Formats: sequence, structure tokens, C-alpha cells
Amino acid sequence: MTNSPQRIVVAIPAHNEADRIGRCLDALAAQSSHEQFSIIVLANNCSDLTAKVAMRERGLNIRVTECDLPMEHRSAGHARRIVMQDAAKLGEIILTTDGDCVPDPDWVHSHRMIFQNGVDAVAGRVSADWNELRHHPAEALRIGALEWEYLALIGEAEAIFDPRLHDPAPRHNQQCGANLGITGEMLHCIGGVPAMAVGEDRALFAAVESVDGRVRHAVQPHVTASARIDGRAVGGMADALSARSSKDYRCDAQFAGADHLVQRWRTRRAVREAWIAGAASASIDDVDIQLDRLTPFFGTAWNRLERELFTWPAMHPDELPGEIARLQTWMTCVD
Repeated sequence: MTNSPQRIVVAIPAHNEADRIGRCLDALAAQSSHEQFSIIVLANNCSDLTAKVAMRERGLNIRVTECDLPMEHRSAGHARRIVMQDAAKLGEIILTTDGDCVPDPDWVHSHRMIFQNGVDAVAGRVSADWNELRHHPAEALRIGALEWEYLALIGEAEAIFDPRLHDPAPRHNQQCGANLGITGEMLHCIGGVPAMAVGEDRALFAAVESVDGRVRHAVQPHVTASARIDGRAVGGMADALSARSSKDYRCDAQFAGADHLVQRWRTRRAVREAWIAGAASASIDDVDIQLDRLTPFFGTAWNRLERELFTWPAMHPDELPGEIARLQTWMTCVD
């Protein structure tokens, strides 16, 4: 007797995406391997024909819901929370992307294969649409290329300094709402998508790891996201891309210096090993760190320790080449 495959539901929040959501849904209609899945589109606060375009016949099992969120909840984060809650009522695996994204032909299948390995959430890879990105200012493209190189290196290095069986190399270090998946069970465990206007994607993964959930940063699945400047979501990709053109621009908090990152990874590994062994403290570089045993979860204890132990200033883009070289040096010195 074989178990039936877990039902997959794709949740898509969309605000005024009439010009782009058709490409997203066409890509889902063309998925390979004859995957069985359903789709929920939440057309929130739209003043265009987003819902009508989404309802066009494509041979998909799709439900389109129109709603007007109150002013305090008019954001991509809150819309994603609502549509993923609805999706969790219908399926065991919830995937989400944005209305302006184009999933690869194997997107759904790749997610399914990864979840069969027993993970609780999947952070997929996101690339910007070069046809739009190439029109950005040269300086913004230069900074973006450096950030992309460093982010990829961080993903590779983290697997070296703090390896985890469920998240081995090759991996990346993105955690983006444009491409993520989570089991319905885990989504219920963490209380749904965090109720935040922006940053709900990273907060979701943080919540999963706080209860010792297994997050896989998978090279596949992959989606291509819009690189437009006039985005629909405040604090979304469009705002991030536009910010690179500012002379006051500072890199995102995840772009810490190489020495800071390595220290954090080595400490986390030592603390995890001590936690698993049942020790009251962990020793790293001859320094004893007391463990919080009031919580049953390593992830929660680590979050508290991390806030106490690690702070770093925002990096200027001009620092990136040096930090890339520094992290590469660290990676060649691993025992």
C-alpha cells in the first residue's frame, strides 16, 4: 500500500498585477511532470483587472478571491498571511510566490521532491528579470552584482562552518516570499505567516527555526522576479532595487563582515552541539556560554543568545570586495 502524495496549494497575493499575473499563471499551467496542485489568488485592494486576468481559462485548479483590506493591513505581508491561511485549509504543502514572478517549469515538482526529504520549510532561489534589471543605473547594477556574489558565498560558507544534515551544499542564503514553501503542519505550529507589513518572509523562516523546524535553502526550485522600480509592495524588491541608487545606501543586515559571520557560525555550532549533549554551557575560543534551558527548543535559546552576543554595523557597498576576499580566505583555512 502506498501513501497518496501530499496535496500542494500555491498561494499568490496580488495587488494591481493585471499586466503581470498572467505570465505567472501561464508558467504554473506549464509545469512539468504533470504535478497535481491547486492555486489560490488573493486579489487585494485592486483597482485594475487583476482578478479578471487571473480567472482566465488555463486548465488550472484555481480560486480567485477579491478583497479590500483595511488601511492598516494593506501590505504584501498581510495579504500573504491571509492567502496562505486559506491555502492551509486545502493542502498539506503550501507554496507561495508573487503575482509578478515567473516560476521555472519544474518549480512545483522541485518543491515536492525536497519536502519528501522530511523538511518543514523550503527557501527557494529568486533571480531578477534581466530584461528589466539591465535598465537600472550602472552604479546600482555594480552594487547588486557585489551583493549577489557575497550572498552566494555566504550560503556556501555557512554550510562549511555550521553544517546541518537537512541543509547541505549546494545551498543559497535567500529567504524570500517570492519563492517559499512550508508544510501546513508547521504553518499551524508557528501561528501562520507573521503579521507584518514587510519582512514577513524572513520572519516566517525565523519562526520555523525557533521551534527547531528544518529549513532547506534549495538551489532548485527557482523563480524569476520582476526588477521594476515602480513596485506594488512597500518594502518589496522594487524598493530594495531603487535604494541602491542612493548615495546613503547601506547593505541589508545579512551582509555582515566575514569575521563576524564566521564567529557567529562557529559559536552557533558549538552551542548546538552542547545543547544536543545536554550540557549547561558551551565553550568557544575558551569562553563559556551559559545555555538557556527554560525552553525546549534550541532555536529559541539560540535566538536569545544571538541577540546578546552579536551586533554589527550596516556595511557600505564599498566594503563588499574586501569582505568577499576575506570570507574566501576563511573558507580555505577550514580544518
